Amino acid sequence: MELNYRIAGTGPSVLLIHGGAEDVGMLGAQAEAIAARGFRVIWYDRRGTGGSTRSDWPGGGADQHADDAAGLLRSLDALGAIVLGFSSGAVIALALAARHPEVASQVIAWEPAAIGMLPGGAEMHAAMVAPMDEHLAAHPGDWVGAFHVMLAVISDGQADLDDPAVKLMEANAEAALRDDGPLITTRSFQAGELPGGLVTVAVSGQANALHAEIADRVAELIQEKPLVVAAADHHEVYLSAPEVLADFLAAPREWKL
Repeated sequence: MELNYRIAGTGPSVLLIHGGAEDVGMLGAQAEAIAARGFRVIWYDRRGTGGSTRSDWPGGGADQHADDAAGLLRSLDALGAIVLGFSSGAVIALALAARHPEVASQVIAWEPAAIGMLPGGAEMHAAMVAPMDEHLAAHPGDWVGAFHVMLAVISDGQADLDDPAVKLMEANAEAALRDDGPLITTRSFQAGELPGGLVTVAVSGQANALHAEIADRVAELIQEKPLVVAAADHHEVYLSAPEVLADFLAAPREWKL
């Protein structure tokens, strides 16, 4: 298994784990912003995405990706890193905390897309993926078209398909639909699975109802309320305003002690 990764900056190590339909290129600005604040930042294409290989993929879901991330930290002499995962990448970060707590000093889950944590989550998930499955049944291999359907579903038809970020995500549509959608986001966590003191759940100042409820459910397991980053005004702030989470990470906060 070979992961395509990049490193910037010097200082304490930070590992970034991208969300669905994202890749190493899309996290570049966020990584550079964090590196500029005194960190050694590592970010990579998850298995099945971008320049990383597709061996034994898909199938292992969040746990497989967590094992990959832990292996990458070990190979780069970055044990004790701060791990920051975004959206479905936050689900992977949580799985890393559960499976490999020894590799991280802190795991920050940014608005984790763990639909499996919700009551009725399986039914909700099935309803969300059905329109994509129907599109692919009618148009085999049209991952971009199915990705557009997915965006319409999760945005209640408000998605801007001409947005430059959406255009970049189209290159990773297959990975999002074969891995994030059916596998990663269905991961749930049980009481005692997430080590106390290791995990922080963080949300934007304007988190939508779904992300807020999932964050609350995860936070209950670690017996801490979600940390609200007031300066963040939407879910994908890490793509559009990288200074917000870079400042958050660099600020002296109790979770870093």
